[in-house]
This record gives sequence, structure tokens and C-alpha cells, in this order.
Amino acid sequence: MNKEHLKYLVKITLLVIVVSFIVDKVVFLALNTISDNVYSGQSIGKLNQYLKVKDSVDFVVFGSSRANHNIDPRIISKKSFNMGMDGVKIAYSAVLIQLLPKDKQQTILLHIDSNYAFNESYDGEDVMALASKYNRNKDIKIGIDKLNKNNNLQKFYWSLGYNGKVLGILKNYLDPKNDYTERLGYEPIYVSEIQHNIFENIIHRNEVIDLDTFCGTHYNINATYSQTLSDIKAFCDANNKKLILFTSPKYQYPCKKANAEFKALLTAKGLTYYDFTDFFKDDNQLKYWKDKTHLSHLGAEKLSEAVKEIVLKAN
Repeated sequence: MNKEHLKYLVKITLLVIVVSFIVDKVVFLALNTISDNVYSGQSIGKLNQYLKVKDSVDFVVFGSSRANHNIDPRIISKKSFNMGMDGVKIAYSAVLIQLLPKDKQQTILLHIDSNYAFNESYDGEDVMALASKYNRNKDIKIGIDKLNKNNNLQKFYWSLGYNGKVLGILKNYLDPKNDYTERLGYEPIYVSEIQHNIFENIIHRNEVIDLDTFCGTHYNINATYSQTLSDIKAFCDANNKKLILFTSPKYQYPCKKANAEFKALLTAKGLTYYDFTDFFKDDNQLKYWKDKTHLSHLGAEKLSEAVKEIVLKAN
């Protein structure tokens, strides 16, 4: 390849880079315009809801699907929101908690679980569910960068943050659900007769499990998980927030030692924690369950009433 051909190749390459950069920004702005008008669905809508109300509420729920589907905030406070999100863990919630206003008294209910806390491989990857806001919100950007989960290409190609979310955003833009404001972020599970029968068959199998394999034998808290808990506590202590940690009910959960070790660790950190794993022990009706870790809307109502008493006492 002679020098003239090489110069031509370099020019073409630079042109492609410039054009792709411009196209990326046009796509990014278009997706922003659409997504900013979406307030239903978990792709972006629920996050938009939270960002809209976070400064005005006095009670907020955070955590995974076991917060999202298991706590009805309307029972606890009229000025509340459930920011539980399916599939996330503590890193996602930690970033959003630290977006709360610093001068307002608020109560935070955060769902946690020993299974994740004692998982050696947990590295905060769930924070990338916030990637669509990476180049739009400096605090979310800081939270993602702190865990070293940022995609370096996203610093230049901003629309990458919408990967995996576009179809969900478009669906909820074109066909929004109108009840999101009434439920304050809460997504109840209404169990059909078929689902009820499936769950009943599952629990009657009487499967034999090896407790050491199922529950584990080493109870060392994951370093990322531990640091994230400390960061949340520090933020709450410094910014007029009442932090309450809880573990949602499980159906016939055998890992008592793991739960006890977890509670001891949290107590040592000076955290307020309630273990509701056996909440339905004395009244474990099938109608309260969707599966072994998720409650039906009936079970969620009972749990939410118990949480209401705790919140009232805390305040």
C-alpha cells in the first residue's frame, strides 16, 4: 500500500468516526425525548417516576422484586414511592438512595438478603440498569464509575446506555399504563388459579435438599456488598434519613444460621434490620404466595401492615 492509499484510508476512517459520533448524538437526543415522556414499565418509566417524586415523598422502598411486589407503600404513607426493581441488588438501590434530597427528613426501607451478601462473586453489576442516565445525571455517573462498571465507549457513544431498553421504552411510550401514579410504584401480583395450583404442586414435592450446599457454610460478607451498605448508612446518617433494612418472607426457608450470621453483621454495623423470613410461620396460607419468595397481593398487604407499624415506631 503506497502513501497516497494510506492517506485516503485514514481520511475515510476519520470520516466514519465523525459520522458515527454525530449519528450517535442524534439517536441519543431522540431516545431522550421519547424516554422522558415514559412513566410506565421497568425499562425507564419507573426510574422517571422516582426522579420526579423523590424530593417530595417521606417514605421510599428500595430493593429487588421482593421489594417491588411485596410492599404496598400506600398502606404506609400517602407521600411514598416503591422503587423496588426486578433483578437488581444493592448497588442499584445505593445509587438511587444517594439521589434523595439532603435537607429533607425521609424514611428508607431497603430490602436485602443474606444470599447476595454472602455471594463471593457479587461485584455491583446491577448498577448498569441505570446506564441510560449515565451521560445525563452526574450522580448516577459517579455511582457507576465508583464500581468500575462504566463502558468506556459510552463516554463517547452515549446512546449505548439504551442498549436492551429501546423496545420496552417504545412499547410504554405508545401504550402507557395509566395506573402507575395510583400505585406509587408498587406492582402487586395477582395469582391466577393455574399459578396457585402450580405452586401447590411444587411445595408438595417434598424435595430433599443438602443444607450445606443450599445455604452455604461460609458467612463472610462480600466486600462490595459491605462497602455499599456502609456508603448507604453514611449518606443516611448525614442527610436526615431513617434507614430500615428488611428481608422479605420466604416459604419454608431452612437457612436459619445464615440469617442469624447476617443479622449479627448488620447489628455490628449499627444498622436497623428486620428479618421477615418467617413472617407467615403461624399462618402460612397458600393464598399469600405467588412462589417461594414472592407474595401475592394478599400476602403483600399483610406484610405492608406489619412494616407500617415499624415505620410508625421509628418516626
